[in-house]
Amino acid sequence: METTTMLVVDDDEMNRQILKVLFDSKYAVLEAESGEEGLAMLESCSGNIDLVLLDLIMPGMSGFDVLKKRMDMEDFKTVPVVVITSSSAMEDQVHAFELGANDYITKPFVPEIVLSRVNNVLASHRRYLTVELEAQKLKVRSELDQMTGLYNKNTVEYLIHENLKNVQVGQNVMFVIDIDNFKSVNDISGHLAGDHVIKIIADMLSSHFRKTDIVGRIGGDEFVVLMVDVPTKDIVYRKVNELIQIMRYKPNLTIPENVTLSIGIACNERIPTSYSELFHKADEALYRAKEDGKACYREYGVEPVNLDDDERQVVLLISRNRSVCSIILGNMPQEVRVVEALTLDDLKRIKPRDTEKISMIYADVSEYQKDGEKYWQEMAQYPWVDFEKTIAICEEGEMSQYKAALLNGVSDILATPLDSNAVKRRTLKQLGNK
Repeated sequence: METTTMLVVDDDEMNRQILKVLFDSKYAVLEAESGEEGLAMLESCSGNIDLVLLDLIMPGMSGFDVLKKRMDMEDFKTVPVVVITSSSAMEDQVHAFELGANDYITKPFVPEIVLSRVNNVLASHRRYLTVELEAQKLKVRSELDQMTGLYNKNTVEYLIHENLKNVQVGQNVMFVIDIDNFKSVNDISGHLAGDHVIKIIADMLSSHFRKTDIVGRIGGDEFVVLMVDVPTKDIVYRKVNELIQIMRYKPNLTIPENVTLSIGIACNERIPTSYSELFHKADEALYRAKEDGKACYREYGVEPVNLDDDERQVVLLISRNRSVCSIILGNMPQEVRVVEALTLDDLKRIKPRDTEKISMIYADVSEYQKDGEKYWQEMAQYPWVDFEKTIAICEEGEMSQYKAALLNGVSDILATPLDSNAVKRRTLKQLGNK
Protein backbone atom coordinates (compact mmCIF):
# COMPACT_ATOMS: atom_id res chain seq x y z
CA MET A 1 0.00 0.00 0.00
CA GLU A 2 1.34 3.44 -0.97
CA THR A 3 2.28 5.84 1.85
CA THR A 4 0.32 9.09 2.02
CA THR A 5 2.63 12.11 2.16
CA MET A 6 1.62 15.29 4.02
CA LEU A 7 3.39 18.65 3.93
CA VAL A 8 3.04 20.93 6.97
CA VAL A 9 3.80 24.59 6.20
CA ASP A 10 3.98 26.65 9.42
CA ASP A 11 6.57 29.10 10.80
CA ASP A 12 5.90 27.89 14.37
CA GLU A 13 8.07 24.85 15.12
CA MET A 14 5.87 23.81 18.06
CA ASN A 15 2.80 23.61 15.79
CA ARG A 16 4.74 21.54 13.28
CA GLN A 17 5.82 19.11 15.99
CA ILE A 18 2.25 18.74 17.32
CA LEU A 19 0.94 17.94 13.84
CA LYS A 20 3.82 15.55 13.21
CA VAL A 21 3.01 13.64 16.41
CA LEU A 22 -0.66 13.47 15.37
CA PHE A 23 -0.01 12.12 11.89
CA ASP A 24 3.40 10.45 11.99
CA SER A 25 1.97 6.97 12.59
CA LYS A 26 -0.22 7.06 9.45
CA TYR A 27 1.49 9.46 7.05
CA ALA A 28 4.92 10.51 5.88
CA VAL A 29 5.15 14.08 7.21
CA LEU A 30 7.33 16.75 5.55
CA GLU A 31 7.91 20.17 7.12
CA ALA A 32 8.44 23.71 5.78
CA GLU A 33 8.86 26.77 8.00
CA SER A 34 7.82 29.38 5.42
CA GLY A 35 5.57 29.84 2.41
CA GLU A 36 8.58 30.11 0.12
CA GLU A 37 10.08 26.85 1.42
CA GLY A 38 6.69 25.12 1.12
CA LEU A 39 6.33 26.07 -2.56
CA ALA A 40 9.91 24.96 -3.26
CA MET A 41 9.19 21.56 -1.68
CA LEU A 42 5.99 21.22 -3.69
CA GLU A 43 7.93 21.85 -6.89
CA SER A 44 10.78 19.47 -5.98
CA CYS A 45 8.34 16.73 -4.90
CA SER A 46 6.13 17.21 -7.95
CA GLY A 47 3.14 14.87 -7.81
CA ASN A 48 4.29 13.09 -4.63
CA ILE A 49 2.51 15.19 -1.97
CA ASP A 50 -1.05 14.14 -1.15
CA LEU A 51 -2.17 16.90 1.23
CA VAL A 52 -0.93 20.25 2.58
CA LEU A 53 -1.58 21.70 6.03
CA LEU A 54 -1.01 25.43 5.53
CA ASP A 55 -0.70 28.19 8.13
CA LEU A 56 -2.28 31.44 6.95
CA ILE A 57 -0.32 33.96 9.00
CA MET A 58 3.43 33.70 8.34
CA PRO A 59 6.17 36.31 7.88
CA GLY A 60 7.16 36.95 4.27
CA MET A 61 4.85 34.86 2.07
CA SER A 62 1.56 34.30 3.86
CA GLY A 63 -0.71 31.29 3.43
CA PHE A 64 -2.98 33.44 1.25
CA ASP A 65 -0.02 34.15 -1.05
CA VAL A 66 0.75 30.43 -1.25
CA LEU A 67 -2.86 29.69 -2.24
CA LYS A 68 -2.68 32.34 -4.96
CA LYS A 69 0.56 30.85 -6.34
CA ARG A 70 -1.06 27.41 -6.20
CA MET A 71 -3.49 28.46 -8.94
CA ASP A 72 -0.63 28.57 -11.48
CA MET A 73 1.09 25.33 -10.46
CA GLU A 74 -0.27 22.34 -12.42
CA ASP A 75 0.88 19.70 -9.94
CA PHE A 76 -0.10 21.73 -6.82
CA LYS A 77 -3.54 23.05 -7.74
CA THR A 78 -5.05 19.55 -7.55
CA VAL A 79 -3.50 18.78 -4.13
CA PRO A 80 -6.01 19.34 -1.29
CA VAL A 81 -5.12 22.07 1.23
CA VAL A 82 -6.34 22.33 4.82
CA VAL A 83 -5.75 25.79 6.29
CA ILE A 84 -4.52 26.01 9.90
CA THR A 85 -4.64 29.40 11.67
CA SER A 86 -5.26 31.18 14.93
CA SER A 87 -7.60 33.61 13.18
CA SER A 88 -11.29 33.05 13.73
CA ALA A 89 -12.33 35.95 11.50
CA MET A 90 -15.07 34.91 9.08
CA GLU A 91 -13.57 37.00 6.24
CA ASP A 92 -10.29 35.03 6.51
CA GLN A 93 -12.16 31.74 6.21
CA VAL A 94 -14.20 32.99 3.24
CA HIS A 95 -11.07 34.31 1.50
CA ALA A 96 -9.24 31.03 2.06
CA PHE A 97 -12.12 29.07 0.53
CA GLU A 98 -12.27 31.52 -2.40
CA LEU A 99 -8.60 30.74 -3.05
CA GLY A 100 -9.31 27.01 -3.15
CA ALA A 101 -8.72 25.75 0.38
CA ASN A 102 -10.55 22.49 1.12
CA ASP A 103 -11.08 23.00 4.86
CA TYR A 104 -10.21 25.28 7.75
CA ILE A 105 -8.82 24.33 11.21
CA THR A 106 -8.31 26.85 14.01
CA LYS A 107 -5.64 26.85 16.69
CA PRO A 108 -5.16 25.67 19.37
CA PHE A 109 -5.51 22.22 17.89
CA VAL A 110 -8.12 19.75 19.11
CA PRO A 111 -6.57 16.42 18.03
CA GLU A 112 -9.91 14.66 17.30
CA ILE A 113 -11.08 17.55 15.11
CA VAL A 114 -7.75 17.80 13.25
CA LEU A 115 -7.64 14.06 12.56
CA SER A 116 -11.29 13.93 11.50
CA ARG A 117 -11.10 16.88 9.11
CA VAL A 118 -7.84 15.79 7.48
CA ASN A 119 -9.15 12.23 7.01
CA ASN A 120 -12.42 13.57 5.55
CA VAL A 121 -10.57 15.82 3.08
CA LEU A 122 -8.33 12.96 1.97
CA ALA A 123 -11.25 10.53 1.59
CA SER A 124 -13.25 13.10 -0.38
CA HIS A 125 -10.28 13.83 -2.65
CA ARG A 126 -9.70 10.11 -3.31
CA ARG A 127 -13.36 9.66 -4.22
CA TYR A 128 -13.04 12.59 -6.61
CA LEU A 129 -9.94 11.08 -8.23
CA THR A 130 -11.71 7.72 -8.60
CA VAL A 131 -14.74 9.34 -10.23
CA GLU A 132 -12.51 11.43 -12.49
CA LEU A 133 -10.52 8.35 -13.54
CA GLU A 134 -13.70 6.42 -14.32
CA ALA A 135 -15.06 9.38 -16.27
CA GLN A 136 -11.82 9.53 -18.26
CA LYS A 137 -12.03 5.79 -18.97
CA LEU A 138 -15.62 6.19 -20.16
CA LYS A 139 -14.60 9.12 -22.35
CA VAL A 140 -11.77 7.11 -23.88
CA ARG A 141 -14.06 4.13 -24.42
CA SER A 142 -16.61 6.34 -26.14
CA GLU A 143 -13.92 7.63 -28.53
CA LEU A 144 -12.36 4.29 -29.47
CA ASP A 145 -13.40 1.35 -31.59
CA GLN A 146 -13.61 -1.48 -29.08
CA MET A 147 -12.24 -4.17 -31.41
CA THR A 148 -9.16 -2.36 -32.70
CA GLY A 149 -8.37 0.44 -30.25
CA LEU A 150 -8.39 2.94 -33.14
CA TYR A 151 -10.67 5.98 -33.14
CA ASN A 152 -14.27 5.07 -33.91
CA LYS A 153 -16.33 6.58 -36.75
CA ASN A 154 -17.77 9.53 -34.82
CA THR A 155 -14.47 10.48 -33.21
CA VAL A 156 -12.37 10.21 -36.37
CA GLU A 157 -14.88 12.29 -38.32
CA TYR A 158 -14.85 14.99 -35.63
CA LEU A 159 -11.03 15.08 -35.32
CA ILE A 160 -10.49 15.22 -39.07
CA HIS A 161 -13.20 17.85 -39.53
CA GLU A 162 -11.65 20.07 -36.83
CA ASN A 163 -8.23 19.72 -38.45
CA LEU A 164 -9.40 20.46 -41.98
CA LYS A 165 -11.41 23.58 -41.14
CA ASN A 166 -8.31 25.30 -39.78
CA VAL A 167 -7.71 28.44 -41.85
CA GLN A 168 -3.93 27.99 -41.64
CA VAL A 169 -4.14 24.35 -42.61
CA GLY A 170 -1.19 22.72 -44.33
CA GLN A 171 -1.24 19.96 -46.91
CA ASN A 172 -3.26 17.07 -45.50
CA VAL A 173 -3.93 13.77 -47.24
CA MET A 174 -6.81 11.38 -46.55
CA PHE A 175 -6.53 7.63 -47.06
CA VAL A 176 -9.71 5.55 -47.33
CA ILE A 177 -8.64 1.92 -46.95
CA ASP A 178 -10.70 -1.19 -47.68
CA ILE A 179 -9.75 -4.82 -47.06
CA ASP A 180 -9.96 -6.83 -50.30
CA ASN A 181 -11.76 -10.21 -50.25
CA PHE A 182 -12.79 -9.75 -46.62
CA LYS A 183 -16.20 -11.37 -47.14
CA SER A 184 -14.53 -14.60 -48.22
CA VAL A 185 -12.62 -14.73 -44.93
CA ASN A 186 -15.87 -14.59 -42.95
CA ASP A 187 -17.63 -17.02 -45.26
CA ILE A 188 -14.86 -19.63 -45.33
CA SER A 189 -13.14 -19.27 -41.94
CA GLY A 190 -15.81 -17.63 -39.79
CA HIS A 191 -16.23 -14.30 -38.05
CA LEU A 192 -13.49 -14.91 -35.48
CA ALA A 193 -10.99 -15.17 -38.33
CA GLY A 194 -12.46 -12.01 -39.82
CA ASP A 195 -12.05 -10.18 -36.52
CA HIS A 196 -8.44 -11.36 -36.36
CA VAL A 197 -7.74 -9.91 -39.82
CA ILE A 198 -9.27 -6.57 -38.84
CA LYS A 199 -7.16 -6.40 -35.66
CA ILE A 200 -3.93 -7.29 -37.49
CA ILE A 201 -4.52 -4.62 -40.15
CA ALA A 202 -5.53 -2.05 -37.51
CA ASP A 203 -2.24 -2.69 -35.65
CA MET A 204 -0.30 -2.34 -38.89
CA LEU A 205 -2.00 0.98 -39.73
CA SER A 206 -1.48 2.30 -36.22
CA SER A 207 2.26 1.59 -36.33
CA HIS A 208 2.69 2.71 -39.95
CA PHE A 209 1.65 6.34 -39.48
CA ARG A 210 2.96 9.16 -37.28
CA LYS A 211 1.49 9.95 -33.86
CA THR A 212 0.25 13.26 -35.27
CA ASP A 213 -1.77 11.48 -37.98
CA ILE A 214 -5.39 10.48 -37.32
CA VAL A 215 -6.22 6.79 -37.77
CA GLY A 216 -9.70 5.33 -37.36
CA ARG A 217 -12.01 2.47 -38.24
CA ILE A 218 -15.24 3.74 -39.79
CA GLY A 219 -17.04 0.41 -40.02
CA GLY A 220 -16.70 -3.22 -41.04
CA ASP A 221 -13.52 -3.62 -43.03
CA GLU A 222 -12.99 0.06 -43.85
CA PHE A 223 -10.50 2.49 -42.30
CA VAL A 224 -9.69 6.16 -42.73
CA VAL A 225 -6.41 7.98 -42.11
CA LEU A 226 -5.56 11.67 -42.28
CA MET A 227 -1.87 12.40 -42.74
CA VAL A 228 -1.52 15.83 -41.16
CA ASP A 229 0.68 18.63 -42.50
CA VAL A 230 2.54 16.54 -45.08
CA PRO A 231 5.73 18.26 -46.36
CA THR A 232 5.76 16.53 -49.77
CA LYS A 233 3.64 14.08 -51.74
CA ASP A 234 6.65 11.74 -51.99
CA ILE A 235 6.07 10.78 -48.36
CA VAL A 236 2.45 9.92 -49.16
CA TYR A 237 3.36 7.76 -52.15
CA ARG A 238 5.99 5.91 -50.15
CA LYS A 239 3.52 5.23 -47.33
CA VAL A 240 0.79 3.96 -49.63
CA ASN A 241 3.17 1.78 -51.64
CA GLU A 242 4.57 0.27 -48.44
CA LEU A 243 1.06 -0.58 -47.26
CA ILE A 244 0.15 -2.21 -50.56
CA GLN A 245 3.33 -4.30 -50.60
CA ILE A 246 3.17 -5.30 -46.93
CA MET A 247 -0.29 -6.71 -47.54
CA ARG A 248 0.80 -8.34 -50.76
CA TYR A 249 3.68 -10.24 -49.16
CA LYS A 250 2.43 -10.29 -45.53
CA PRO A 251 5.83 -10.57 -43.80
CA ASN A 252 5.13 -12.04 -40.35
CA LEU A 253 1.36 -11.41 -40.73
CA THR A 254 -0.93 -14.32 -39.84
CA ILE A 255 -3.71 -13.54 -42.31
CA PRO A 256 -5.02 -15.35 -45.41
CA GLU A 257 -3.03 -15.04 -48.64
CA ASN A 258 -5.90 -13.51 -50.64
CA VAL A 259 -6.32 -10.57 -48.23
CA THR A 260 -4.93 -7.33 -49.68
CA LEU A 261 -5.69 -3.61 -49.45
CA SER A 262 -7.26 -1.17 -51.87
CA ILE A 263 -6.65 2.49 -51.05
CA GLY A 264 -8.06 5.78 -52.24
CA ILE A 265 -6.24 9.02 -51.43
CA ALA A 266 -7.21 12.68 -51.73
CA CYS A 267 -5.33 15.86 -50.82
CA ASN A 268 -6.77 19.15 -49.56
CA GLU A 269 -4.09 21.06 -51.52
CA ARG A 270 -3.56 23.42 -48.56
CA ILE A 271 -7.14 24.73 -48.83
CA PRO A 272 -9.61 24.48 -45.90
CA THR A 273 -12.20 21.80 -46.58
CA SER A 274 -14.56 19.47 -44.71
CA TYR A 275 -14.40 15.82 -43.73
CA SER A 276 -17.31 14.89 -45.99
CA GLU A 277 -15.85 16.66 -49.03
CA LEU A 278 -12.40 15.10 -48.71
CA PHE A 279 -13.84 11.70 -47.81
CA HIS A 280 -16.04 11.75 -50.92
CA LYS A 281 -12.96 12.35 -53.10
CA ALA A 282 -10.87 9.65 -51.39
CA ASP A 283 -13.79 7.21 -51.53
CA GLU A 284 -14.18 7.85 -55.27
CA ALA A 285 -10.47 7.11 -55.71
CA LEU A 286 -10.94 3.90 -53.68
CA TYR A 287 -13.75 2.84 -56.02
CA ARG A 288 -11.38 3.24 -59.00
CA ALA A 289 -8.74 1.14 -57.21
CA LYS A 290 -11.33 -1.62 -56.75
CA GLU A 291 -12.33 -1.40 -60.41
CA ASP A 292 -8.69 -1.58 -61.49
CA GLY A 293 -8.18 -4.97 -59.88
CA LYS A 294 -7.72 -4.29 -56.14
CA ALA A 295 -4.42 -4.46 -54.22
CA CYS A 296 -3.54 -0.99 -55.49
CA TYR A 297 -4.17 2.68 -54.80
CA ARG A 298 -5.63 5.53 -56.79
CA GLU A 299 -5.42 9.27 -56.15
CA TYR A 300 -8.37 11.58 -56.70
CA GLY A 301 -7.84 13.84 -59.71
CA VAL A 302 -4.63 12.10 -60.79
CA GLU A 303 -4.51 9.59 -63.61
CA PRO A 304 -2.33 6.56 -62.79
CA VAL A 305 0.85 6.07 -64.73
CA ASN A 306 -0.15 3.77 -67.59
CA LEU A 307 2.91 3.30 -69.72
CA ASP A 308 3.05 0.35 -72.08
CA ASP A 309 5.32 -2.43 -70.86
CA ASP A 310 7.71 -1.78 -73.73
CA GLU A 311 8.22 1.81 -72.56
CA ARG A 312 9.00 1.04 -68.94
CA GLN A 313 12.30 0.35 -67.26
CA VAL A 314 12.52 -3.10 -65.71
CA VAL A 315 13.90 -3.90 -62.26
CA LEU A 316 14.66 -7.56 -61.61
CA LEU A 317 14.08 -8.64 -58.02
CA ILE A 318 15.49 -12.04 -56.99
CA SER A 319 14.40 -12.91 -53.45
CA ARG A 320 12.31 -15.41 -51.56
CA ASN A 321 12.19 -13.24 -48.44
CA ARG A 322 8.77 -11.60 -48.05
CA SER A 323 10.06 -8.73 -45.95
CA VAL A 324 12.78 -7.91 -48.49
CA CYS A 325 10.29 -8.01 -51.37
CA SER A 326 7.79 -5.87 -49.51
CA ILE A 327 10.28 -3.11 -48.69
CA ILE A 328 11.82 -3.01 -52.18
CA LEU A 329 8.47 -2.97 -53.99
CA GLY A 330 7.13 -0.37 -51.56
CA ASN A 331 9.90 2.02 -52.57
CA MET A 332 9.82 1.43 -56.32
CA PRO A 333 8.89 4.40 -58.58
CA GLN A 334 5.55 4.09 -60.40
CA GLU A 335 7.15 4.34 -63.82
CA VAL A 336 9.21 1.19 -63.21
CA ARG A 337 8.02 -2.36 -63.82
CA VAL A 338 9.31 -5.04 -61.44
CA VAL A 339 9.94 -8.60 -62.61
CA GLU A 340 10.18 -11.00 -59.69
CA ALA A 341 12.05 -14.28 -59.31
CA LEU A 342 12.04 -16.41 -56.17
CA THR A 343 15.26 -18.25 -57.04
CA LEU A 344 17.94 -18.25 -59.73
CA ASP A 345 16.13 -21.14 -61.47
CA ASP A 346 13.26 -18.74 -62.17
CA LEU A 347 15.58 -16.63 -64.34
CA LYS A 348 15.10 -19.23 -67.09
CA ARG A 349 11.49 -18.15 -67.44
CA ILE A 350 12.10 -14.42 -67.84
CA LYS A 351 11.05 -13.25 -71.29
CA PRO A 352 13.74 -11.93 -73.67
CA ARG A 353 11.86 -8.64 -74.13
CA ASP A 354 12.10 -8.15 -70.36
CA THR A 355 15.80 -8.97 -70.13
CA GLU A 356 16.49 -6.29 -72.73
CA LYS A 357 14.84 -3.62 -70.57
CA ILE A 358 16.51 -4.47 -67.23
CA SER A 359 17.97 -1.30 -65.70
CA MET A 360 18.90 -2.76 -62.33
CA ILE A 361 18.87 -6.01 -60.38
CA TYR A 362 18.29 -6.67 -56.70
CA ALA A 363 19.95 -10.00 -55.85
CA ASP A 364 19.21 -11.32 -52.37
CA VAL A 365 21.95 -13.64 -51.15
CA SER A 366 21.24 -13.07 -47.45
CA GLU A 367 19.52 -16.43 -46.87
CA TYR A 368 22.14 -18.49 -48.66
CA GLN A 369 24.81 -20.33 -46.70
CA LYS A 370 28.43 -19.26 -46.45
CA ASP A 371 29.72 -16.56 -48.79
CA GLY A 372 27.23 -17.04 -51.62
CA GLU A 373 29.99 -17.51 -54.23
CA LYS A 374 28.03 -20.35 -55.84
CA TYR A 375 25.06 -17.97 -56.13
CA TRP A 376 27.10 -15.48 -58.15
CA GLN A 377 28.56 -18.23 -60.35
CA GLU A 378 25.09 -19.51 -61.25
CA MET A 379 23.85 -15.98 -61.90
CA ALA A 380 26.79 -15.25 -64.20
CA GLN A 381 25.63 -18.08 -66.53
CA TYR A 382 22.90 -15.80 -67.85
CA PRO A 383 24.53 -13.58 -70.49
CA TRP A 384 22.05 -10.76 -70.02
CA VAL A 385 22.91 -10.37 -66.30
CA ASP A 386 25.04 -7.27 -65.71
CA PHE A 387 26.67 -7.22 -62.28
CA GLU A 388 27.39 -3.50 -62.71
CA LYS A 389 23.63 -2.96 -62.53
CA THR A 390 23.24 -5.28 -59.55
CA ILE A 391 22.72 -4.40 -55.89
CA ALA A 392 23.51 -7.32 -53.59
CA ILE A 393 21.46 -7.90 -50.44
CA CYS A 394 23.64 -9.58 -47.82
CA GLU A 395 23.08 -10.72 -44.26
CA GLU A 396 24.15 -7.99 -41.86
CA GLY A 397 27.65 -8.59 -40.52
CA GLU A 398 28.31 -11.53 -42.88
CA MET A 399 31.61 -10.19 -44.26
CA SER A 400 32.23 -13.21 -46.49
CA GLN A 401 29.01 -12.41 -48.38
CA TYR A 402 30.05 -8.77 -48.74
CA LYS A 403 33.48 -9.80 -50.05
CA ALA A 404 32.11 -12.29 -52.58
CA ALA A 405 29.57 -9.77 -53.88
CA LEU A 406 32.24 -7.08 -54.33
CA LEU A 407 34.68 -9.47 -56.00
CA ASN A 408 31.96 -10.30 -58.55
CA GLY A 409 31.60 -6.63 -59.41
CA VAL A 410 28.21 -5.65 -57.99
CA SER A 411 27.51 -1.93 -57.97
CA ASP A 412 26.35 -1.71 -54.36
CA ILE A 413 25.45 -3.70 -51.22
CA LEU A 414 22.53 -3.46 -48.79
CA ALA A 415 22.31 -5.41 -45.54
CA THR A 416 19.27 -7.07 -43.96
CA PRO A 417 17.08 -5.99 -42.31
CA LEU A 418 16.58 -3.46 -45.10
CA ASP A 419 16.13 0.24 -44.42
CA SER A 420 13.36 1.79 -46.55
CA ASN A 421 15.18 5.09 -47.03
CA ALA A 422 18.37 3.35 -48.11
CA VAL A 423 16.45 1.24 -50.63
CA LYS A 424 14.77 4.32 -52.07
CA ARG A 425 18.07 6.22 -52.41
CA ARG A 426 19.91 3.31 -54.02
CA THR A 427 17.06 2.62 -56.44
CA LEU A 428 16.79 6.20 -57.66
CA LYS A 429 20.56 6.47 -57.99
CA GLN A 430 20.82 3.24 -60.00
CA LEU A 431 17.95 4.25 -62.27
CA GLY A 432 19.51 7.62 -62.91
CA ASN A 433 16.88 9.67 -61.03
CA LYS A 434 19.21 11.36 -58.57
